[in-house]
Amino acid sequence: MNSPLRIWAERTLFIFALAMIVVVYFYVTTPGLRDLVRPHQCLFLQATGLFCPACGGTRALGYLLDGRLQLALKYNALAVLSLPLVVYGTVTAFRLVFDRNYGPSDLKIAPFWIWSILALIIIFWIIRNLPYFSFLNPG
Repeated sequence: MNSPLRIWAERTLFIFALAMIVVVYFYVTTPGLRDLVRPHQCLFLQATGLFCPACGGTRALGYLLDGRLQLALKYNALAVLSLPLVVYGTVTAFRLVFDRNYGPSDLKIAPFWIWSILALIIIFWIIRNLPYFSFLNPG
């Protein structure tokens, strides 16, 4: 029997997936769309003058969609290199919702990996703000 929460999650994921397909379609098929949609400057950057781990991520993903890997890595290497984890998380979320035989107890993520990813993000955050690693700064 379907619970109301499962039905809500299925509808939400369907709408989200459909919206993402439409956004990617228009981004790829409309020339110059990235120039029309200019991202605002990061609030953390405005407040502190330092780059956060996500600074340049929007531009990096835009260049990745354009097939320009080198520029994507220049703007935010962490965002580009973490895409396999994002895909894994998305697939897992869909599987949790749609596969009746798969539940939260089936998630086998060791705490080591969670802490490692968090440590990597923090290290990237610190290193990209050091003068010797200015090549990690977006733009």
